[in-house]
Amino acid sequence: MKTRVLGKTKLKVNSIGMGCWAIGGPFYHSGGKIISYGQVKDDESIQALERGIELGVNLFDTANNYGGGRSEKVLGKALKGRRDDFVIATKFGTVWDFDSGDPEVPMRLVGRDHTPEGIRKACEISLQNLQTDYIDFYQVHSGNMTSEEAVDVVTTLEELVSEGKIRYFGWSTDHPGRGAMLAHGKHFAGMQFRLNMIHSNNEMLKFLDENNGFGLIKNPLSGGLLTGKYKDDSKVPRDHNWHGRDFTEGRIGQTRVVLEELRELLANDGRILVQASLGYILAKHDRLIPIPGFKTVKQAEENSKVIELCPLSNKLVSQIDKLFAEIQIDQSQVEG
Repeated sequence: MKTRVLGKTKLKVNSIGMGCWAIGGPFYHSGGKIISYGQVKDDESIQALERGIELGVNLFDTANNYGGGRSEKVLGKALKGRRDDFVIATKFGTVWDFDSGDPEVPMRLVGRDHTPEGIRKACEISLQNLQTDYIDFYQVHSGNMTSEEAVDVVTTLEELVSEGKIRYFGWSTDHPGRGAMLAHGKHFAGMQFRLNMIHSNNEMLKFLDENNGFGLIKNPLSGGLLTGKYKDDSKVPRDHNWHGRDFTEGRIGQTRVVLEELRELLANDGRILVQASLGYILAKHDRLIPIPGFKTVKQAEENSKVIELCPLSNKLVSQIDKLFAEIQIDQSQVEG
């Protein structure tokens, strides 16, 4: 159970990957809203990556826009000289102004680009950032596109496969209908989407089965909520996505109450909440690879040690689903 095959790619990876959004540091939507889990230091990020590797991680997911390319560059530095030992996933499709001239919003989203020229330009930049000559899994990283655009996207991605610059492609989206727009491509291989104790997506699991695809599971810890670290009076810095949240009200408050019940269920299991949350996803389907984020060595250790643990038992998964039944959301039905 430590190793999983990435669908029709036949690539074998260990059961937990590392999501590299957080190590890119802050960047911004066009309106100035920050996209960040706080400030980071590159040397600490590399130490955390190294610790994950020591514990068996061999799949990493990033994107060309995380921190204006900073995440890709840090990952490329960490893997330099041993690239072929790992599977790298990254993304394209959003266009950013990394020199806006506004000190308050220095990096901001300015649009989307699915054109052949835009895809090729993004791919070349990612290859440079990652210090590699190929990308294992290249993903669309924007919202919807028209069916006409999708035809050109698939054509361009297949050309990049033929040129040896990428190996497989997919889409980072919670909606299987979007994936269907790419699935006719010979080298379409999978999807990245949200699934955890409070976000279900059975339609996506069905889609993966029908297309022999794999799923990278983003946000498996729901922004840290499922780790149990947030308290009634938790304060987060202004450069953090969770700034200003009320941790006592609404679904966040409900989730925290249920997590205390889950702690009791885990009393004899030997796992902390983080490891139970990741083990839950592994138990949902053998096509899934959770890619939890991290900023510290400790977080990398807690996440990566799940490789040595079995997925949760069917009985425990059933108990968890009952606990979360009233607050669970079908993510395939969420707009975005």
